[in-house]
Amino acid sequence: MKPLLLATTMLALVTAPVFAQSADGTVKIGILNDQSSSFSALGGPEVIDAVKLAIEDFGGEVLGKPIELVSADHQNKPDVGLSIAREWLERDNVDVILDMANSAISLGVNTLLGEKKKLGIFVSPITDRPTEADCNGYVSAWAYDTYSVARASAQAQLTAGKDTWFVISPDYEAGKAMEDTVKSTIEEAGGSIVGAIRAPLGTTDFSSYVLQAQASGAKVIMLTLNGPELVNALKQIQEFGIVAQGQSVGVTILHQSDVRAIGLDTLKGIQVAAPWFWDVDDESRRFAEEMKTRTGNAPGWVAAGNYSAAMSYLKAVEAAGTDDADAVRAKLGEIEINDLFARNATLRPNGRLIHDMYLVEVNAPDSPEAQANPENAFKLVSTVPGDTAFRPLDQSVCPLVSK
Repeated sequence: MKPLLLATTMLALVTAPVFAQSADGTVKIGILNDQSSSFSALGGPEVIDAVKLAIEDFGGEVLGKPIELVSADHQNKPDVGLSIAREWLERDNVDVILDMANSAISLGVNTLLGEKKKLGIFVSPITDRPTEADCNGYVSAWAYDTYSVARASAQAQLTAGKDTWFVISPDYEAGKAMEDTVKSTIEEAGGSIVGAIRAPLGTTDFSSYVLQAQASGAKVIMLTLNGPELVNALKQIQEFGIVAQGQSVGVTILHQSDVRAIGLDTLKGIQVAAPWFWDVDDESRRFAEEMKTRTGNAPGWVAAGNYSAAMSYLKAVEAAGTDDADAVRAKLGEIEINDLFARNATLRPNGRLIHDMYLVEVNAPDSPEAQANPENAFKLVSTVPGDTAFRPLDQSVCPLVSK
């Protein structure tokens, strides 16, 4: 199967002599994500612009070799995604694959990268299997996982005394993992799950699910949905007047594009864990301004995470003096990673990058922040240090940790 919507961009020409090793005369970065369907608004083409910016900021070459960028749309189809990744690794000499929106696709590509001994830096998928049960030493997870976002989001509601819950989840790999984490967090804190239901990917009408949640009498309706499913569910919750009738609504993850699609009025006051948001500090604001000139919108954390992943990969190639996967992975574990996205970061042996996370609250539309800039969606509630936000290393089931 040939990859669809495959685009290749040469970002630099050879302008310096060869001083170090690059097997095919170039260092090639591949972005594999959804550019046309359910998850495209969460990253998609915006990620390509972010990685282009990273390559430009790095100088366009490394080890005297041009940095080349290829990208492809996996359309949320595992067979398409795996076919593209295989072609990149076996024929096109792609050195690292970034992003990987869609947890189900990431699992197959993770296995392939381990077999081919090539690097992947995953930003979008929330499943932790590539750094836990399926870890192979070649894939790093750069942004978040179910533990880091689901626990913080649920704990914010539990702290407010909300002890009965109805959970609406998407019926796919990431949704099931998120649902399990939310349930365990609630039960550990003494709360109870009074109902749970899963909606198929692509669901547009959530009315029956919302009515079941309303009828349950749960104090919190927790949505572990993502992308357009989250947008549709929240809009229907608003239409039914759920919050006005006394039930709270929680979400486990919220993107800048979600807020843009749903609106501040519907989301105001919701607290959620986030790996990054564009107004967190001056460096992030500068990145946001540059991205806005390219895309017209303030960037989300998927774009920022891929910028960070690309820059860190290139720094590791430079430090290793080669683009050999084993040497670069070793350097990724040694170099300092502390950039606009990954604050106080450490790359663990299992491939999990731990870094500061943020508990944020959605601004009200009449807040000073939103009045100053309508895209100013979040305000900081608290910063959660990486070693607190992420699963303790001694709880990892990755065999590489014990070694």
